Amino acid sequence: MTVIAYGSAVHLALERRAARRRHRGDRPPDPLPARREAILTAVRRTGKVLIAHEATRACGVGAEVAALIGEEAFEDLDAPIRRLTAPDVPIPFSPPLEQAVLPQLEDIEEACRELLAY
Repeated sequence: MTVIAYGSAVHLALERRAARRRHRGDRPPDPLPARREAILTAVRRTGKVLIAHEATRACGVGAEVAALIGEEAFEDLDAPIRRLTAPDVPIPFSPPLEQAVLPQLEDIEEACRELLAY
């Protein structure tokens, strides 16, 4: 599976990957800048994609990445593209409310489990 993350979700995705690596002895993750060919190569290799970011779902970076994948690598997908984002609401200023709205590590883990099971 390919996890494409933007903003603070990068840290969550790397934290999840580091935890899996400790359990399995995998090599460390290779964070890549968001480049078109890097994204398409990863998607074509894995066939499943999770796009995670803290921006709202509508008009977010993930929508553009999903569009790129849909246009350029649709035939290579083994599952629907999954986006994990904040809901389309204003982000609250209160830390507990912000944490309730923004994707958390547990959300990324659950989205990965669901996508892998597809």
